[in-house]
Amino acid sequence: MRVLCVAWILWNNPAEAQSPSESGQWGPLVTWPISATHVTMLPTGKVFFFGEFEEGFWPYLWDPVTDNLSELPQPHYNIFCSGHSYLADGRLLITGGHMESHVGEPHAVIFNPLTSSWDHAPDMNDKRWYPTNTTLPNGDVVVLSGETTGAGTNNDLPQRWDAASSTWRSLTTARMNLPYYPRMFLAPNGKLLYVGPGQTTYYLEPEGTGVWFESAQTLFSEGRPYGGAVMFDNKILLVGGGNPPTETVELLDLNSDAPTWQAMAPMSVPRRQHNTTLLPDGTVLVTGGSSASGFNNADGAAYHAEVWNPATNTWTSLANGSAYRGYHSTSVLLPDGRVLSAGGRLVHTAQVFSPPYLFKGPRPRISSAPAVVTPGTRFFVSTPDTGIQKVTLISLASVTHAFDQNQRLLTLNFTPAGGGISVTAPETSIAAPPGPYMLFLVNAQGVPSVARIVRVEAVKPKGTRVINFSDVWKYEASNVDLGTSWISVDYDDSAWPSGPGQLGFGDGDENTVIPRTIPSQPSVYFRKKFTLDAPITVARLDVLHDDGVQVWINGVPVFSKYVDRGVGFSLYASSSATNEYSRATLPMSPNPFVVGENVITAIVKQVGGGSNDLTFALGLEVEKMQGPLPDSLRMVTPNGGETLHPGRIVSLRWDSGGSVTAVDLAYSTDLGATWTPIASGVSSSSGGYSWRVPTVETTQALVRVTKAGGGLSDASDAPFTISEQLRLSVIAFGSTWKYEDSGLDPGASWNQPSFNDSAWRSGAGQLGYGDLDEATVLNKTAPAQTSVYFRKKFTLPSMAMSATLRALFDDGVVVYVNGVQVFSRNVNNPAHAKYASLSVNNQQETVNLALSPNPFVVGENTLAVMVKQVGATSPDLSFDLALDVGVMAEEH
Repeated sequence: MRVLCVAWILWNNPAEAQSPSESGQWGPLVTWPISATHVTMLPTGKVFFFGEFEEGFWPYLWDPVTDNLSELPQPHYNIFCSGHSYLADGRLLITGGHMESHVGEPHAVIFNPLTSSWDHAPDMNDKRWYPTNTTLPNGDVVVLSGETTGAGTNNDLPQRWDAASSTWRSLTTARMNLPYYPRMFLAPNGKLLYVGPGQTTYYLEPEGTGVWFESAQTLFSEGRPYGGAVMFDNKILLVGGGNPPTETVELLDLNSDAPTWQAMAPMSVPRRQHNTTLLPDGTVLVTGGSSASGFNNADGAAYHAEVWNPATNTWTSLANGSAYRGYHSTSVLLPDGRVLSAGGRLVHTAQVFSPPYLFKGPRPRISSAPAVVTPGTRFFVSTPDTGIQKVTLISLASVTHAFDQNQRLLTLNFTPAGGGISVTAPETSIAAPPGPYMLFLVNAQGVPSVARIVRVEAVKPKGTRVINFSDVWKYEASNVDLGTSWISVDYDDSAWPSGPGQLGFGDGDENTVIPRTIPSQPSVYFRKKFTLDAPITVARLDVLHDDGVQVWINGVPVFSKYVDRGVGFSLYASSSATNEYSRATLPMSPNPFVVGENVITAIVKQVGGGSNDLTFALGLEVEKMQGPLPDSLRMVTPNGGETLHPGRIVSLRWDSGGSVTAVDLAYSTDLGATWTPIASGVSSSSGGYSWRVPTVETTQALVRVTKAGGGLSDASDAPFTISEQLRLSVIAFGSTWKYEDSGLDPGASWNQPSFNDSAWRSGAGQLGYGDLDEATVLNKTAPAQTSVYFRKKFTLPSMAMSATLRALFDDGVVVYVNGVQVFSRNVNNPAHAKYASLSVNNQQETVNLALSPNPFVVGENTLAVMVKQVGATSPDLSFDLALDVGVMAEEH
C-alpha cells in the first residue's frame, strides 16, 4: 500500500520531471543514531538536536559543512517534549520535558552553544510536557502550557523567565488552559499572539501579572492541530493542519490597524504533521506531512515539497523527498540556504533539500558584516556584488512538533554604499527580539548568499510602562450618576471597590467581575493614581474596551472611542464593540501630565440597556524628558469647561519645572480683565492648592498661576463656570423605558408616581414602529392605536433649578413630571381615544421647562409620556427623550 501511495504522489508531481532550477534537489538520505525530534540551528553554524522518549537524554551536534556528527554532554533530565527558544546572549532556554507519556517535568535548563555545556535553571511552578517558549523584547522568555500529570491536565499558569535575575515570575492573572505547543508570536504591539491550533486567537499582555484578551477568529473553523505557523514582516501565515487535514492557508497582517484573517491560495494537497520553513528570499517552504485522516497516517504521505510566494500568492510544487516526514519530524533553514528535513516517529534519517534558487546562478557574497546588530541604527555590509535586491534577517530555527518557537523573518531596507550596502536595522526589539539571526543578501535572480550569523542585541525602549493591563483600578458600577466631579484629581474614591484588570462582566475572562444591573448600566467609572518623577514628552495608551470609552489624565480628555453622543452618565455608546483593542499616541498640547501624583480616569459605556457584557483594561507608556529641566509653569486644573460650585473646596493644580520653587495664584470672573488674589508664595513642589470657590455666578472664570516674584505665568486655557447649579443628565437618548402599546386605556392615573407599571414591558429608545430605525419595535394595532404610553423613574439629589427637555416624536406628544403636564405638541385633547391634531415625521424639539410651580421633587421622580398617532391608518410611530436637570449644588 505504501509503495502504491508513493507511486501515486510521484505520478502526480510534475516537478519531478523538471530541472533543479525549477523543482530543487534532495540530497542523499542518511541515517542518524536517533530521531531528530527537536532541532535547533546554533549560532556556531552547527545543528543541535535530540530525539523522542528516552532519546531525550542524548543530544547530538551535526556540522552541515563537514557532515560530522558528534555526541554532546547529557542534560540532567529527559528534555524530550520540551519548549525552547533563544535568550538574548545566544544561549538556548529549554523548559519542561518528559517523565513519561503525558507527564511533564518542572525543570528548565540552558544550553550554551559556545561551550556545549548545560546550566541548571530554577524549576517552574509545575510540570510541563509540550510547552511553548516565546522570547520577549528585553530577552525574557514566556513559557505557556504543557501537560502536568496526564488526563489532559495542562499547566494553565504562564511564567516569565526574568533573564536579569535568572528567576521565574508567574503571570497570576493570566491563567488559561491552552493546547499542546500553542502557536505563539511576539506581535508589533508588544503582546504575545496565540494563533492556534484553536480557531479563536488571543493576545497575552506579558507585563505586570498578565492579561488575556480575544482577537480575530481564524477562517478555518475546525482548528489546525499540527499545522504550520510562521511570521514574516509582521504577518502570520497558517498552513494546513486539522483532522482530516486541510490544504487551506490564511494570513493575518499585523501591520493593519484592524487585522483580520484573509484566505490565501491553498496548497496542492492537504497536510498535517508537516513543517513550514521561512526561506531567505521571503518565500515559505512546506515539507512532509500526511494528507490522510488520523493522527499520523503514513498512507497519505506527502513526499513533495512546495513553496509559497507571498508576492504572487501562488504555490509551486517541488521535488520529492525520500522518506515520510510526519509526527516528530523537523525542518530547519541552514546558513547556506539549504533546508534540513529530518526525523519522524521512529525515523532515524535525515535529508537536505536545496531549493531552486541554489541552481539559478552565482551567489552574492558577504565579505564582512557586524557581529552585533543594534535595533534603530544602520549598519554596513561589505559585498563585491552590486545587484543586491533584498536583505533578510531570519532568527535561528528551534523546531519541534511542526512548530518553530523561535522563527521570524524581517525584510530590511538598504541603500548602496561604497564597497557594499548600508542596511537599516529593525526599528525596535519588538520587531526583532534579541538573540542570534542569519543575515542574507539576495540578488535579482533570487539567489541568497551564505548567511552571516549576527546577534541582535536588546535595546531599552524609549518608553516606560507606568500602567499595565493587569493593574488594580478603583471602579464605580452601581448605576448612579456622579455628575462630573468624579473626574477631578481630588475626588474622594476611597469608598469605591477595586480589582485588577481586565475588569467587566459577561465574557468569562475577567480578572475582576463588576456587577451588572438590569437593564445594563449605561456607564461605569474607573480611577487610578500613578506617580511620575519627570516631565513627559510622549505618551502612548492602549485600551481594551466594550463598548465605548473616554479617558482623562488629570481631568484633561486624551482619548475617546464610540462616545459621540457625549460622556454624560445616562448616554449610551454610539457603537457596539466586542472587546475592541485600541492604541493611540496621546495629544500633549496641553500636556496633561504633572511631575508627582497623577490621576487617570475612564468611563466605559454600554451600547444599550440590553448589552450583556462590558470590558475594560488599560496600559500607559510614557517617555520622560531627559537632561536638566527648563523653567516651566502650566495651569492644569481648572483648565476650561468645568462647572465649580460656590463654597466647595476644589484643588487648583499646576505643573512646574526648573527653578520655579514658589507660585502666586489668582482668579478672574471676567475672562482676565481683572484678577483677585487667592494665595502667594505657595510651594510649587506641592503641585496643588485647596481653594474655596467664591460665591459668584459666572461663565467667564479663569485661574492663573505665576512664578513668585513675577515672570513666568499661565492661566486656564478656556473659561469655566461658577454656578449654584449642578447640571445632571438624568435621562439620555437611548435609555430604557417602561411602555404600554396594546391600544388599551391604562386609566386616568397612568401618569402618577404611584401608578403600578410592573406589568408593562421595557425597551431602549428609540421606540416605535414603521421606520426600521427603532431599537425597540412596538406593537402596531389595526387600526393604529390612538395612544402609546411610556414611563421612567429618575432621582434628583437636591432641588431642581432648571430643566431642558429634548423629545423625538411622531405624531403628537404630551409629557408629565410627577403627574404635572410640562410639554405638549400636536395634541388638542389628551384623552386616550383622541388622535393627534397634526402629522409629523420623527420631529425633535428642545424646550426649557417652566418650573413655576416646580414639578420636580428631591428624590424619586416619575416622567410619563403619551405619544399619539394622527389617524387610524398612520404607518409609523417614534419616541425617544432626553432630560437634563440643573439642581442646587450640595454644600461642602
